[in-house]
Amino acid sequence: MSRLWLSALGVFLGWSVLTLAWAGQYRLLPGQANRVPVGIDVRNHETLCNVEIQVQGDPPFQQRVRAPDFIAWLVLTPVHAGELTVSWRGVFHRTEQGELINACPTMGSTRFRIGANHADIVADWQKQWQAMSPPMAACMQEALRLLEVATSAFDRQDPVGSPHDRAVERARQSCESLLALKTPWGPQPRIGHACTLNGRATRCDGYYTSALAGATRLDDRQAIARILQGESVRAAHAESRATIAARQRAEQAARAKAEAEEAARVEAFKLALAEQKKREQLQEQERQRQAEEERQRKIKAAEQREREYLENRPWLVRKLSRVQPKPLEEEAAPDAPAGGAASNK
Repeated sequence: MSRLWLSALGVFLGWSVLTLAWAGQYRLLPGQANRVPVGIDVRNHETLCNVEIQVQGDPPFQQRVRAPDFIAWLVLTPVHAGELTVSWRGVFHRTEQGELINACPTMGSTRFRIGANHADIVADWQKQWQAMSPPMAACMQEALRLLEVATSAFDRQDPVGSPHDRAVERARQSCESLLALKTPWGPQPRIGHACTLNGRATRCDGYYTSALAGATRLDDRQAIARILQGESVRAAHAESRATIAARQRAEQAARAKAEAEEAARVEAFKLALAEQKKREQLQEQERQRQAEEERQRKIKAAEQREREYLENRPWLVRKLSRVQPKPLEEEAAPDAPAGGAASNK
């Protein structure tokens, strides 16, 4: 069953009972301060006017009321159980600045019952919430809070009536309007519902907008408040901030992992390069060692051959090798004087 039909069914079931007793009034508790509204019946085109209010047993006082509801909020503290009457009449009032406030063209009264508790009132409202669909019940409760309807003390069965009768009706109509909106999330929860954006499956958060709200995203409470003020709202959705944050964290983690893997590959390459260089150095050192050993071996072999050659020469060669030839200067010395004398002769 579609969300709209469920909502309509809940509205019908809930309000088919509620509309049977359309009046209502606040019930007071003895010894407690009770803040209650009194509806002043003003039928002309006044926007601001003045009334004199008389609470049973107390002196009268004046209060100004404004359009469109002309509600006077009173704080009543009854002493005993029973009934309390509040009456009013329009009177002119001149302010300290000399401004004259018109008298409200009205005269009337209402009464409040004073009981020991509100248990039956709470039970009656609880029955109403259970008869509605969950979305309708939640919307109604929020709308009534915004309209300052204290359901814990508002007795729907009291036939006297109250200005909050109209507030309850406004709340009902506003919630019906809100729940009838076509939304991108359909029967899913507004927050965190499954959606597809740009061909990608993700999670979205729904929100409301209105012409006066501009780009501001409205939640359920704000949307209800706007409708109660007479604005028209529409529904939209966008990828949820939680999903965006989760994806960004995943992307960041993937980048960090890729960077770590790349750094590990670079480090492994450096280590491998260092190992290769070390091996080449060791190989070069080994080659040089072997070359030095070979050189020393050849030197020793040559020396060995030289020793063997010297030891194995014939006796005459060894003997002659010991004869040292005379220097040429010594051989020419005896002939020098003769040669000189001859030349002188």
